[in-house]
Amino acid sequence: MLLPPAPIVIFAFSRPDYLRRLCASLRAQEGFAVDGRQVHLLQDGARSPRSGVVYGDPAAIEAGIAVFREAFPEGSVHAAPHNLGVAMNIQRGEELVFRGLGAEIGYFFEEDLELGPRYLATLEAIRAQAAAHPRLGYFAAYGDHQAASDPDAPRLVPLEHHWGFGLTRRCWEAMQPWLRPFLEVYAEVDYQARPDLRIVGLYADKPVSHMASSQDVAKTMACADLGFARVNTDVCYARYIGARGESFRPADFASLGYDSMAYVTRAPKQPPAVTAAEIERIAREKRDACTAHRGDAYAQALEALGQRIGNPDRPVTRAEIDRLWWLLMDRLPEDEGYYAENVGRITLREVRRALLQSGEAQAKSFYMVP
Repeated sequence: MLLPPAPIVIFAFSRPDYLRRLCASLRAQEGFAVDGRQVHLLQDGARSPRSGVVYGDPAAIEAGIAVFREAFPEGSVHAAPHNLGVAMNIQRGEELVFRGLGAEIGYFFEEDLELGPRYLATLEAIRAQAAAHPRLGYFAAYGDHQAASDPDAPRLVPLEHHWGFGLTRRCWEAMQPWLRPFLEVYAEVDYQARPDLRIVGLYADKPVSHMASSQDVAKTMACADLGFARVNTDVCYARYIGARGESFRPADFASLGYDSMAYVTRAPKQPPAVTAAEIERIAREKRDACTAHRGDAYAQALEALGQRIGNPDRPVTRAEIDRLWWLLMDRLPEDEGYYAENVGRITLREVRRALLQSGEAQAKSFYMVP
């Protein structure tokens, strides 16, 4: 049966050199014809509307848009007017595919993956089997660059990072209620300065847990709890090129072996087979590991995390107000009514923001002076 074209979404920020390599590799696919009309650039903006911080070079962002339009003149650019952050930019791309376009499966790429010529053909081979496996959620083909594999007989292994993946509608829709509290936090804050303790604390109400606060991990936990498998090929059909970015620095990139990562360029003798037994095993093993963490390690790790970092979005205490005023204003509030109006009623973040925006604090701290 001929499958309808799957929308292709590219998430980009301010690395036009990486985006150029991704776009060129998409254009060079073999065994799969990329329809440029199905390709969408989800371009994030530079300045945060919340903090005013500029996270990306506007010139680099414009250069990235130009790179995309050169590669896919018939494609669509969805440029955010301000900085959304990784989590909310990805969320709007997924909403575009599953709500706006009504697709059953979408293909999603960040700008820092260079595809081998058989990448999309491999995803399509897995996609062709997806309808028979309702517990298949995510699938990718960038492989495990640190493990031995047979290019003629690729196997399915657990997926780690969500790089260059296919995602099914049924999985995405099932995750939305589960992810809602996480998405609410990501939408309120700058992703780069997200409140880790507050986000990790959301796992207290879940049967699974993790000590990282990223959107990638939240989706991993959602799939584990809901019983969806996330699979990858063991053979590498792409290479990760993101030495500079949200998650990596050049030294980390090299230490993990990504600087020497290579991809297979030929078609396998037999495409990867999706079996019910493998899907069930991969989903079960991940869920078991995540529920074990929730039962055995989470509470102690959360307490330890709370000794190092705070949650700025919890109700402020009198002692915290006093500390903030001493640090920023060199004095305590003069009016006892100030405490009655604020203690337990507003958050520490709100008190801090109000003080930092006050003329007195700026004058005393030379705040905002270049």
